[in-house]
Amino acid sequence: MPANYSVTKALIDWLLELGFDAHANVPGSIPSYGMVTVERTGGYVADLVDHAEMAVQCWGETDLAAATLADDVRNYLLTHYSNYRPRPVGTYAISVTAGPYRFYDEYTRCPRYQIALDVTCQLTD
Repeated sequence: MPANYSVTKALIDWLLELGFDAHANVPGSIPSYGMVTVERTGGYVADLVDHAEMAVQCWGETDLAAATLADDVRNYLLTHYSNYRPRPVGTYAISVTAGPYRFYDEYTRCPRYQIALDVTCQLTD
């Protein structure tokens, strides 16, 4: 694993593989079926181990749709690596530290729920 590893890209790619519409930024319009954005909000690196704090935001047409999407994403993040696809390369642990919780977006006026994660990644092979 190169030291320029991006946990954001790894999670987005993994969510795409799992069938979610995942992005690093909010696109020009939010699809009616909902979407997911992933961003790093903090963390630290020690001895080439990245302890990333991540926000996964789930967007929907209604609060219920956004909440349901957030529940689905949370459940996939915590369980699907063992059943269908391995975690992203270099990712050793994913912990949900908060959420899903309502995180309405005033700018887009779109319902959104957020999940806070701690993700542990090894930066070298």
